[in-house]
Amino acid sequence: MNRIESERGSVSIWVVTSAFVMIMLVGIAVDLGGKVYAQQNAQDVARQAARTAGQEIQVPTAVRGEGVAADPSAGQQAAQRYLDASNMNGTATVVDSDTVHITTTDTYETTFLGIIGITGFTVHGEAEARIAHVVNGQER
Repeated sequence: MNRIESERGSVSIWVVTSAFVMIMLVGIAVDLGGKVYAQQNAQDVARQAARTAGQEIQVPTAVRGEGVAADPSAGQQAAQRYLDASNMNGTATVVDSDTVHITTTDTYETTFLGIIGITGFTVHGEAEARIAHVVNGQER
């Protein structure tokens, strides 16, 4: 048996192995990019929900010029409506009379990494909005 006959098929093994590695590299790039997008989306939804909740103030005290304070019930409801409309799981909490805290949770389902058993990533977002009374650029 000569050398050429003993190496028959070695190229096909190399091609199959290389193709698998390339597919995995593309899969990692696609799925990690998808995870980053899902993370940014969760953060963005949390920020928008916090802004929405922060717009819900106690109108009577604001109209009388006694300052601004969050309306806890209306703020939580507004944030929850925003989260529901965005198809995002999350919670809205009024921390004190002028701060609203939002947390969001979402799941990114992988496209390629399921081949090796990684079916998804859980991502989170967090944001706070503080209500401030500002006159001529000065907080009051």
